Amino acid sequence: MLKELVKTALVKKQTTKYNRILSVKSSAYDKWQHTAEKGPVAQAAPPVMYRTTQSGEVVPYSLPAPTVKVIPYGKVWEVQDAKGDENVVYLFVSPKGKLARRAQEVIKQYFIAHPEHNVVYADEDELSTGGKYIHPYFKPDWSPDSYLNAFYIGSFFACRATALHGCAVEYDNAVRMLGGTAGKRGSVEQTGLEASLLSADVLFCMLAIHEHAFGKRTGLEFPIGHIKEVLFHRSPEQEVFYGRSFHSSRHMLLKPATVSIIIPSKDHPEILQQCLNSIIETCGDENIRFEIVIVDNGSSAANRVKYGVYASRAPRKNGLTKINYIYRLQDFNFSAMCNLGAKSSTGEYLLFMNDDIECTKEGWLREMLSQAQLKHVGVVGIKLIYPDSDLIQHAGIANVRRGPVHKLQKMHDGKNHYFGYNRGIHNTIGSTAACLLVSRKKFNDAGGFCEELKVAFNDVDLCYNFHEMGYYNVCCNHTYLYHHESLTRGLDNLDPKKMERLAAEGDLLMTRHAHLYNIDPFYSPHLTEDETISAIIPREDYTPVSDLPFSAVTIHEKGIRGAREDQCLRVGCEYNGTMDNWLYGVTATGCAHGYFLKGYSFVIGSDNALFEKKLLLRQVERFESGAGPVGSKVYSFDPYVWYRPDIKVRLGDQKNVDLTGYKLRIEKGLLPTGYYQIGMLAIDKTSRLKLVNWVPNILKIRDSRL
Repeated sequence: MLKELVKTALVKKQTTKYNRILSVKSSAYDKWQHTAEKGPVAQAAPPVMYRTTQSGEVVPYSLPAPTVKVIPYGKVWEVQDAKGDENVVYLFVSPKGKLARRAQEVIKQYFIAHPEHNVVYADEDELSTGGKYIHPYFKPDWSPDSYLNAFYIGSFFACRATALHGCAVEYDNAVRMLGGTAGKRGSVEQTGLEASLLSADVLFCMLAIHEHAFGKRTGLEFPIGHIKEVLFHRSPEQEVFYGRSFHSSRHMLLKPATVSIIIPSKDHPEILQQCLNSIIETCGDENIRFEIVIVDNGSSAANRVKYGVYASRAPRKNGLTKINYIYRLQDFNFSAMCNLGAKSSTGEYLLFMNDDIECTKEGWLREMLSQAQLKHVGVVGIKLIYPDSDLIQHAGIANVRRGPVHKLQKMHDGKNHYFGYNRGIHNTIGSTAACLLVSRKKFNDAGGFCEELKVAFNDVDLCYNFHEMGYYNVCCNHTYLYHHESLTRGLDNLDPKKMERLAAEGDLLMTRHAHLYNIDPFYSPHLTEDETISAIIPREDYTPVSDLPFSAVTIHEKGIRGAREDQCLRVGCEYNGTMDNWLYGVTATGCAHGYFLKGYSFVIGSDNALFEKKLLLRQVERFESGAGPVGSKVYSFDPYVWYRPDIKVRLGDQKNVDLTGYKLRIEKGLLPTGYYQIGMLAIDKTSRLKLVNWVPNILKIRDSRL
């Protein structure tokens, strides 16, 4: 009885302490948005223009600030014939919701500051029945293929009157492109709200056509603007895409095509055979003919024979014309193998594929090819699923501060994630070369794969090249293939030599694309930087890390006594590196400001208010049989507790997971030089329970003299 009373008292004490910290740190989205709406709007200086007077003198002048006219979606066609007044901006809004308090002024100032843009949209959220702002939708920059797949523009958009006046001739083209049934003034077949929303969708499409927004860009500039600020609060009964959500429709080819499927492989004959059989059985389309090129960089003699047998005996059906087996003994270089396969093939399109891919969905090649045939599209990726599960392996790459990240990795595909990210067709900055399609001409124009990147990031580099050339990369998340990549990553991933190579290739990638450091037009900076996709509270996340004090270290010579390793303690690491790289990018070579780590951690199935967390580091090294820790010594640190409402939303069935984030600064010279594995210790303050878990993330501590 006494034990239970003590336990109850301890639980109450910890819960009270947790709630007190939460109330102080809580920067809930509703409060943040209300604060943002009250803030001043930056005033833009009108661009200086020049005109020639009657006397021939060239004099500067500037246009007056535009007048903003708000038009409900249901009345978009009533202004269709308005004259193109260069000092008028039309702001079209959904009838279900309200504009943010500062929306009109922000729109006006945007058009003053951006004379190159005639059309713009912004982010939005939902106004709950209780009057709070919830569920923010932080949208990508202009994404033509995402738009053709779903009306992600949502609740409002704005345009100059001159653009509206000039786009009337594109009306018929817009209707055909959307495949909808809409008409101007009275000929809309739908009625009421449905008709008004369709009219707004078609009007936006007309404007996009007028702005040449469905074509290849010139460099990095986008033809349609995007304001990264919430300017509209939709009503809870209004679906965000207004009835045109991401779909899984069958797409048609523009014309018949030939494809070369290039598969690097070594000593995996049975795995390759499964891959080949699955390709042949699922690629039947009378408009697609394909060849397969196997590039082997050094299989054993026995496996070479098996490769040859499989290549010769595979049935030539469903469009397969031939299989070419290339053997060339050389060190592994994925880029070189892919480039060799491309040079040795004949197809108009090149499909690069890992040998552990299994194709189970008929029509997947047609779907990818229908996108690759579009002139403005660069590379085309596809959603990959771990076999015998619905867990996502790949649904597109985002470029965050620590570099490229596979979004939604190991999350369930049965659930719709962040406004349909794992559904339909999306523009992303990149996709994995585990299955990547591109036209041969565009591939050659981009220079192929960078052979300096032998193992990692070569596919990302190619994708970034296409982005910089003005193409839009695509990931087909409306269909999928199986990827037999291991779900678990063992200690072999802690091999310092491999980590050194991975880090060097990551640095080379970002050095080649330094202007993309922490920039991804298709992934909002207001979203999480790990594999998940959730909205964060910017004011909390962007707290200057330089304001955080350095954490003291406690050394445990014989490890954490009394602790047990348990996978129920989950650890996510969103950044682990030098403060210099965090602040200044990959080109910063020093570590004068020490090291910085941030992420999240929680205990599944427990009340997280009862746990105290300590971040752990242990040195690792390479052994003959793999890699692992150097002795039993462990270093522990008290991290800064970070409020993470995005984790709470993601873990709706878990208790007290608001304060699951951690941030940590480590002073230069505090730890010996070497590679350190990252872990977490969770101490139940109401019992003797101590949990430990280690993850494959590695922090490299440099020589303090450098």
